Amino acid sequence: MTTAKIDLITENHTTGEFVLIIVEDGPWPVTNSDWTECLSRIQTRIYDAMDIAIDGHLAMKYPDAKGKKVRIQIDSPSGAPHRLIQLVSKLRELIVTDTNSYSLAIKKSPHISGLSITLGHEINPFN
Repeated sequence: MTTAKIDLITENHTTGEFVLIIVEDGPWPVTNSDWTECLSRIQTRIYDAMDIAIDGHLAMKYPDAKGKKVRIQIDSPSGAPHRLIQLVSKLRELIVTDTNSYSLAIKKSPHISGLSITLGHEINPFN
């Protein structure tokens, strides 16, 4: 089983989604090499969360999640730097492109009905 550090798992009863919240906050790196390391770590956390949803580990632990849409939400209370926004945008594109393994796995998974990736301030602009 994939292990991941997910800070909060909740259900949004309004949208019917299960939400996996990953909190990432500064202080943000200054140098390019530090940014590379930071973004790589965040990307790994997001991929791990995707794997947990797609492979059914989320539904196993939270049976009400079975067959529901899953949202992976990256919260950054002090604001999302441009490089984080770019990373999330790149990963969103990855999951909707029909020619890659993640997009196909999402469509074929019997455990979820869809998956999205958002930044917390897109859901709650007052954050």
